[in-house]
Amino acid sequence: MEKLKLSFQSNTQAGIKPENQDACGFYIPSSPVLDNKGIVAVIADGVSASEKAKDASACCVQSFLSDYYSTPDSWSTEHSASKVISALNNWLHSQSVREQEHSSMLSTMSVLIVKSNTAHIFHVGDSRIYRYRDGKLKQLTQDHVLHLAKEKTYLARAMGFDLKVHVDYYTTKVKLDDVFLMTTDGVHDYLTDKTLCSLLSDGVSADELSEKALAADSQDNISAIICKVDQLPDENLSETFDKLTKRPIPPDLEKGMKINGFEVESLIHASNRTQVYLAKDSQTNEVVVLKTPSINFEDDAQYLKHFMYEEWVGQRIQCANVVKIHNSSEESKFLAYAMEHVNGQTLRQWMQDNPQPDIKVVVSLVKQIIQGLRAFHRQEMLHCDLKPENIMINKIGQVKLIDFGSARIAGVTELISPVAAVGNQGTQGYTAPEVIINEKVTQASDKFSLGVIVYEMFAGQLPYQDKLDKNLTAKKLSQLAYESILKHDPHVPIWVDGAIHKACHLDDKSRYEALSEFLFDLEHPNPTFLETVQTAEEPEFVLKKYKVLVAVSFAINIFLLLLLVR
Repeated sequence: MEKLKLSFQSNTQAGIKPENQDACGFYIPSSPVLDNKGIVAVIADGVSASEKAKDASACCVQSFLSDYYSTPDSWSTEHSASKVISALNNWLHSQSVREQEHSSMLSTMSVLIVKSNTAHIFHVGDSRIYRYRDGKLKQLTQDHVLHLAKEKTYLARAMGFDLKVHVDYYTTKVKLDDVFLMTTDGVHDYLTDKTLCSLLSDGVSADELSEKALAADSQDNISAIICKVDQLPDENLSETFDKLTKRPIPPDLEKGMKINGFEVESLIHASNRTQVYLAKDSQTNEVVVLKTPSINFEDDAQYLKHFMYEEWVGQRIQCANVVKIHNSSEESKFLAYAMEHVNGQTLRQWMQDNPQPDIKVVVSLVKQIIQGLRAFHRQEMLHCDLKPENIMINKIGQVKLIDFGSARIAGVTELISPVAAVGNQGTQGYTAPEVIINEKVTQASDKFSLGVIVYEMFAGQLPYQDKLDKNLTAKKLSQLAYESILKHDPHVPIWVDGAIHKACHLDDKSRYEALSEFLFDLEHPNPTFLETVQTAEEPEFVLKKYKVLVAVSFAINIFLLLLLVR
């Protein structure tokens, strides 16, 4: 299995100045961090006008190299780096506000992250990142400077300058033998692009490059990082899949058999895709559910990837409303994993037992489902197959989301893999239309599924029936319309129907931006939905309902009036 390999050279020095206010550094982790997070290089130039310029640049380099690798593996590179840079900028800015103006902490910052076959670039200020390829040099970053006078420039953007920093973000594919050059202005202000290109073609070292800048009468601190791509991950073999092929699929298990540190008690469920067993931990005796893949799919890379996803996702989500994946007390030898045993029923079974549920009970369950979804979304994961069968309710009414095999993971999708990207793995009727038509999967698609589930809890059927199938087109979508819950259960408040309609709206941009907004509207009458009802043409069944109520009310009033007269 080919691994990503980069070689680095770096040099930073004060030059002719008494103090070096530049900083640079890089970090090459080992697997699995190398695969999940990549290799990082950072260069920073403290703004000399501030007294703490040296501290600012050092903080940018050291803090980023430390904090970036502490972010969750599930986060994308962009999300991870952006969060770290934003927090770092806020801290630098707070120090500047606390101190006098001359003691402010300002610095440029340029970051190169190479993950799999992609280079991610984050940039603030006038330090630079170049790429040398096939004898040509290309500047990948843009200088954030203002030209206010002839031959006089001013820094327009810097870390710590304001409470919010605008970071340039670029990605570019990496090729074998690419060379990335990172410099501060003490280098590139005194060596032309033509000179830099010539030096790189001759295999210049970082030390030699700094000496060339000094010889060119550089008047500033001098810093450079040279990064050469020596080896790229093999695009024809995924390491994850390679690991899976080394772990055999177990045969059908029977009571008393032991596997991966668990002893089988009984078979719970078997299908052509998976087997689910009741088991216990051999050391702790804790009761668990053991899941194994079917031997029928031992050569199915797509299937095995989904199976791996479920275990990987579950190990990274810590939430009371998401089923917990158990780590084995011994090294796993077979392709199987254990999860907590939920003693209860699926939401599907609950719906069958409660065809006319109380609104407060429904809201209580929805709250817990939302808590589980939030746990996914905070980790930059999407469930992608939310349906009543994948929601468990235990004996005390606690909700647990299960089945993560279709989950989308931002950090994992950046990796090169021969296994086809996860397709539309959702369930018909619960999958958002934009996923079916455009394979556009976002948090809004999970919200759609939730809205459909809540609709079904009240109505006993789906809002769009069987129309959201694999043959859905944009034209067919334009002909679909939401069917009010009131048609099936007239006791549901109009504003609850309005909230559910918004949650499972066919247009993803018309849905709730936050799950909390949906929950709030389920618990509190939203005037917007009431106004909509008053101004819109009422459905015939609603008009009939209120006509009957008015007639009954009128008859009762006449009867009471007659009693009073007598």
